[in-house]
Amino acid sequence: MFKKTNWKKVCKKAKTGRQKLKKQLDAFWSLVVKQRDGNKCVVVNCGKTTHLNSHHIFGKRNMATRFDLENGICLCSGHHTLNTFSAHQSPAFEDWIKEYIGGERYNRIKVKSFTIKKWTMPEMKELVEIFKKEITSE
Repeated sequence: MFKKTNWKKVCKKAKTGRQKLKKQLDAFWSLVVKQRDGNKCVVVNCGKTTHLNSHHIFGKRNMATRFDLENGICLCSGHHTLNTFSAHQSPAFEDWIKEYIGGERYNRIKVKSFTIKKWTMPEMKELVEIFKKEITSE
């Protein structure tokens, strides 16, 4: 008789220290962005305080801006992905973001997003500590 094998467990790739740090940084980045924005959706006349998401203005795949606090805003789930005026569905949302954060900040992040960044482990560990201090200071 064959022993029953949990193939999901067998095939699951072990996370490296780098992957774990990125995941930790993503979580801390999200908390700091929400905290900075008052734990409410920043879209005018919304202000919801539940089901909040931290949205990357320039995508999370871009490592140069992935952990940049300037590159984030706090949105309710509706304004993040679910309704017709949302960050991931409405072409007009980009114009709204430019107006909300200002053209200077938007352009600064955009220029930074064109650079290539490879985070070192010490840089990532230092950023974790910075984010931890930022979270506990409020």
